[in-house]
Amino acid sequence: MSPDNGKTVILVAEDEAVVRTVVEAVLTKAGYEVLGAVDGAHALEISRQYPGRIHLLLTDVCMPSLQGPELARTIAVERPGIRILMMTGTPGISMQELPPNLLHKPFRPPDLIERIAAVLAET
Repeated sequence: MSPDNGKTVILVAEDEAVVRTVVEAVLTKAGYEVLGAVDGAHALEISRQYPGRIHLLLTDVCMPSLQGPELARTIAVERPGIRILMMTGTPGISMQELPPNLLHKPFRPPDLIERIAAVLAET
């Protein structure tokens, strides 16, 4: 893995291959550097090995091996200042367990880009 070359770097953790592929393509087309992970444990491994700054973690809430909220808490401690955006297609998830930055699947590519821009702009 190489450093981010000045681009905004987004770590995407999504266990559904089709969703991950589409999200990665949309983000790459929008000019972001994308690090793709097949699940939460893989995302944590990528985060720990990546030498550059990761600006945003985009993670599915429900994944095998390491759930999105636990992944987000761990990475936030290890990479202070990282922004977090979670996504879910699972109905009935308790909103009290999740951060305010939540994107419901299915979503349109422009909605994804808009939400990412808004989360990155938060102070």
